[in-house]
Amino acid sequence: MSDIEDLLKDAFAAKAATVADDGLTHPVPPPHRSFSLRWLAPVAVAVSLVVVASGIMLAVRGLADRPAPAGPYAAPPAAPIERVWPQAVHQVPADGPGGLAFTPTDVVGDLVVGKGEQETILLYDLTRRAFSVLATVNAYTTNLIAGQGHAVWWSGGALWSVPLTGGEPLKLAALEPSPSSLTGLGIANGMVVWSTVDSPVRQVPLSGGGVSEVPDSTGYVLMEWPWASRGRDELLNLRDGSRPTASVPPGRTVWFGCGPEWCADLLEAWRRDGTAARPFPGRPSARLWGWHVVHLIQPDPNGERGSALYDLASGKAGHIMLYPGPSGGVPSLVLGDRATYYRQGDTVTVIDMDALR
Repeated sequence: MSDIEDLLKDAFAAKAATVADDGLTHPVPPPHRSFSLRWLAPVAVAVSLVVVASGIMLAVRGLADRPAPAGPYAAPPAAPIERVWPQAVHQVPADGPGGLAFTPTDVVGDLVVGKGEQETILLYDLTRRAFSVLATVNAYTTNLIAGQGHAVWWSGGALWSVPLTGGEPLKLAALEPSPSSLTGLGIANGMVVWSTVDSPVRQVPLSGGGVSEVPDSTGYVLMEWPWASRGRDELLNLRDGSRPTASVPPGRTVWFGCGPEWCADLLEAWRRDGTAARPFPGRPSARLWGWHVVHLIQPDPNGERGSALYDLASGKAGHIMLYPGPSGGVPSLVLGDRATYYRQGDTVTVIDMDALR
C-alpha cells in the first residue's frame, strides 16, 4: 500500500471519530497582516497532466473515459480560477531578455519577480508590460522572494538582497552551505526572517546589519508572520514570544499539514481546535502551499481530470484550465508557495498564491 493510500485509510478511520463543531472559541488568533510578510518554504513541484517527471510529482491524466470521482470527493467543478480570484492570475511573456525562459517565483503588487537563468534576477512590470534586470548573480540562485521593495534570495551559502528599483546586491548574512537547510524565508517589518534545520529563527535588517536570533525558537519553521511551528502542535508567536496551544481534536491521528489557523488531511480541512470541519471538493495532494492553499485533483466541466486550488480559510476553489497545445501536449502546472505557474506557447500564466484568500 502506498503512503497516500495509508494516509487516506487513516483519514477515513479518523473521520468516523471526529466530533462536530461545538461552537467553542478558537484559541489561535489569525495571522497578523498589518505588515507585508513574504514567506517561502523552499520547494516547488511540477504537476504534469500528461506524464510523471522527476521530483515530487503528481500525475493527473485528462482522460474523458474515466468516470468523475465519487464518494467523499463528489462535488461540482470549481469555477475557473481567473473568475474566482481575478486579482491573482497574471499573464507574462514566456521569454525574458535575451530570449531565455522566464521562471516566476513571486508576485508583489503589479511586479513579478523571477529568474531568466540561474545567474540573473528579473523583474516583470505588469503595468508597463516590460522586463528589467535587477541583478546578475553569477552563481546558483534559489529561494528567490520579494517584498517591501526588495528581492531576497539564497546564493553561494549566503542571503542577498537588492532593491526592486535596481542596484548592487547586498550580502545580508552567511548561511549553511546547502539551500536545503533553509526551512522558511520571509520579509516582514523591515527585516529578512528565516529558519534553518536545528537552529533558532534569525533575522537581519533589509538594509544590512547584525543578525539576531529569536529566543527559544530552535527547531521552529517560519510560517506566516508572526507564526512559526515545530511539528503539528507547537506554535510560536515571533513578535511577542507567546505560545498558544490547541488540543488535537478527538479522532484525529493523521493529517498532512497545519498552517497558523487550519489543518488538513486527505478528506477535509478544519480549524486547529477541531471545529468548522468541511470536506474538500476534490482529492487533495498531501501538501499545504503557502500554509493556506491545497492543490486538488478535480474534474473539469467536461468530466476530465484537472487541477484546482483551494483556500482553507475562505473555502473557495478555482479550477485551472489547461488546454493541449498545437502538438497535443498539456502544459505542466508548477506549484509553489508564493507563485504557481504554467507555460503555454509564448505566455506564462502566473498565480499569486498569497492572493488566494
